[in-house]
Amino acid sequence: MGMNKPGAREGEILLEAPLSRHADVVPAVEDRSYLLFIGGALVMAIGGGFVLAVLLSLAQAGLLGLEDRVPWLIQAHGWAQVQGWAGLFVAGMGLRLLPRFAGRKPVRRSLTLPVFGLLFSGVLLRMLSQSHRPNGITEELFLVGQLLAALGTAGFAALVAWTLVRGRRAAEPWRWFAFAGAAWWAAWALLLLRQGVTGADNHAYVLAATDDATSWAVLLAGIGNFIWAVQSRSVPVFFGRKPPTLRRAIAPGVALNLGAVAILISPWLDGADQRQRLAATGFLLCGVALLVLPILAGAVRGEAKRLRPRAKPAARFVLAGNRFAMLAGLLLVWAGVSRLFFNGERAGSALDAARHAYGLGLVTLLIVGMAQLVAPFFALRRLESQGTALIDRAVWWCLISAVVLRVATGLAADDWTAVSRLHASALAGTLAWLGLVLFAATVIRAIRSEPRLKAQLAATADSARRGAAG
Repeated sequence: MGMNKPGAREGEILLEAPLSRHADVVPAVEDRSYLLFIGGALVMAIGGGFVLAVLLSLAQAGLLGLEDRVPWLIQAHGWAQVQGWAGLFVAGMGLRLLPRFAGRKPVRRSLTLPVFGLLFSGVLLRMLSQSHRPNGITEELFLVGQLLAALGTAGFAALVAWTLVRGRRAAEPWRWFAFAGAAWWAAWALLLLRQGVTGADNHAYVLAATDDATSWAVLLAGIGNFIWAVQSRSVPVFFGRKPPTLRRAIAPGVALNLGAVAILISPWLDGADQRQRLAATGFLLCGVALLVLPILAGAVRGEAKRLRPRAKPAARFVLAGNRFAMLAGLLLVWAGVSRLFFNGERAGSALDAARHAYGLGLVTLLIVGMAQLVAPFFALRRLESQGTALIDRAVWWCLISAVVLRVATGLAADDWTAVSRLHASALAGTLAWLGLVLFAATVIRAIRSEPRLKAQLAATADSARRGAAG
């Protein structure tokens, strides 16, 4: 199929072939383990991350009697989102798409399923241990969760690295972004082990500065490198543009990864001034990278002219996500410059807004959009759909409203009263939760209709062959 031909329609990804060419739509042997990763990511987001976002805001406002648990809830919420929602989806789509990009056979289920089990159980145990009061076993659950997550993270890194080393050698940006992502996941595994041991000795809590730096580095580079790998390979094709060259992508790619390294190691320096300056430099480098990479991916303006009409509504999630990525870049540059030259005035507000412009804006919107463009069950569902359904519009407006409101609460942190800001933050979390519940409903509906649609495609193709033979 068209996966290994630069500039091709990406038929293997989009699965938008006409009915009479059902062999291109429904592969003879299809690896469906990615469904577990998608389902697990949605469970973590709907049942964990976004619920904790609402509870955290209400707890900080003093409405739940959990004020003493806020530091733990912050970490539980953060890692449910980064490691559960974003991490599981990136791992699932990475194991599905990267072998196709590299011209390799799909990774065997005997390898992908254990990776899923380790990642899912690891983040689940951490979330449960940090969101409950100490009861004698929370520290043990935390440690076991970190160990399981470390094994899953290392396993994913190894599978990606093996795929890339054994795949076709091409001077394309996606390959080097994927290599960098694999290296970050390997480093992430070591960090999980270290934090598991130290956190278990500290009542299932990781020192705030270390945890914050780690979450930023993982979000920007561990997750980010795979975002830019897939986008640089696929998204320009959607919009009828040429993929970026390695020469154009290398500078922002290096800036992103060097910036993430600076942020990660900043808490380990001795002096407070040195720590702040190194972290600020890291945020500045990452911010500059985020101002360039969405443009290189060709997904900040224009129409997805290479997609079929029924697939085009999904492209607006990709466009919006990349625009929020550029907003996050501006905010990171602002925070970095502020800390380096202006005593850090309002830098904390800018970083909070940037985190959610990137995590809720880029990551969540891109997941929803790319899932609709990449997952075969969505492509099959579009063959019988009539325009954009009301539920799809509701998903769009819930998520967009949530991102705008949550970024605004971050930027206005020094101007709003604390209670009003926290109530607005809780509302943003509720809107995001509702948007993902509705998106999950579309996923379930599409999966349930898949066998019927496949049977219809097979019958149509068989009828066409008999007509041609006659």
